[in-house]
Amino acid sequence: MATDSRRGRGRHWRAWLSEFAATAILLLVMVTLFRHLFGAGGVLAHAMSSPEGRLAADSVVSGVTVGLLIASPFGRRSGGHMNPAVSLAFWLMGALPGRDAAAYAASQLAGSVAGVAAGRLLWGRQAADPAVGFAVIRASEGMPRVAVFASETAATAVMLAAVTFVAARPRLALWLPAVAGSVIAALIVLAGRWTGGSFNPARQFGPELFSHDLTWLGVYLIAPLVGAGLFGLMRRRLPHAPPLPSSLPPVPRAGAPAVTGPAAP
Repeated sequence: MATDSRRGRGRHWRAWLSEFAATAILLLVMVTLFRHLFGAGGVLAHAMSSPEGRLAADSVVSGVTVGLLIASPFGRRSGGHMNPAVSLAFWLMGALPGRDAAAYAASQLAGSVAGVAAGRLLWGRQAADPAVGFAVIRASEGMPRVAVFASETAATAVMLAAVTFVAARPRLALWLPAVAGSVIAALIVLAGRWTGGSFNPARQFGPELFSHDLTWLGVYLIAPLVGAGLFGLMRRRLPHAPPLPSSLPPVPRAGAPAVTGPAAP
């Protein structure tokens, strides 16, 4: 019994650390991408000089990175959320204990800061260049805050609808990383030109802190949580919604190999 208890605690810590590491990697990739897309002498700056080309590059890299992280050992240990809004929704839908949801969110926000810090160390002053801005996302000039808030809220709900549809069906769960990445890429293309396309409080948290410009932080933090909360409460009330697998792997029995369930972004 004591051994099982220690193993149970261990899986929680491993999941929290995995969320930290995966989110840090995601933000490091984003800082690196923005450095090469918008920084002086960036290798992609000339090849993709139009706003549309840069948005397409952002969407593809973001989607592929998220998909690979979900499929990685980090994602298999924790479900690969990398997003406090996703963790909130999975808690509301009963697929993540409340203690873990809070720890996931804290780990993701800390990972966001760590990933941007790593990008600052890697690229030096280039990461802080105003054109790069530590990969901070901004809405189009003149875009009303209420429109950005509504877009971020709706996009988060759409993302969750897609990934929970797949995650709740064992025959489709293998495709979850690809589906999650594709949906995120599509949403960035659809909304990014006007709202920036974040859908993830952790995606903005570290960049906003390092850029010392918190003007939009409230919108990008709260709107995805609202979308996730509304979706989670709505899905929980659906009478025939299939149950979601736990984001945490089961506690392995003595002498038995660990078994991990399908990841959830």
